[in-house]
Amino acid sequence: MPYALPDNAIRWDLAWQGALLAGAGAAVLSAILSAIPLVSLGCCLWMLGAGALAVALYQRRVPGTPITPGMGMKLGALAGVFGFAINALMTTLSFVAFRSGSNFRRALQEQMDKQIGNSSDPKAQEIMRQMFDWINTPQGMATFMVLILVVLAIMFVVFTAAGGALGASMFGRRREFR
Repeated sequence: MPYALPDNAIRWDLAWQGALLAGAGAAVLSAILSAIPLVSLGCCLWMLGAGALAVALYQRRVPGTPITPGMGMKLGALAGVFGFAINALMTTLSFVAFRSGSNFRRALQEQMDKQIGNSSDPKAQEIMRQMFDWINTPQGMATFMVLILVVLAIMFVVFTAAGGALGASMFGRRREFR
């Protein structure tokens, strides 16, 4: 007799495809639309949507299975891991291909100059100038990129997990009314 899974167990063999699709959608939207100033603020909404989509796709593959918010968080977090991995690959490739030259450094210099100009404290200005000089080194740029990727990883997993919990709350359980 085959081993029967409990009702609240996730069938990962069926869950990963939907999570991959949902995570890939959030990654592509985040990477492509990040260049548009106001639209890029929606990245957290896309991540929430990816978590909810992962739950919906899992619900389709395993109909009749009640999905709790905890299960939804796990499904959403898996979508976040996939989404981050795809987004990190795209970000790294685009950085190496397009931004490693003088354009990226020039844009970074302009932003730093604006920040330094906004500060009236000479000590703060000196600290910011030292930070930019450090970021301008190969080691500084590598560290800067790693920090950006770490923050991005946390954002992807947290927001997609939250979206998965919300998705499970919205349509993870089929309620019957009498």
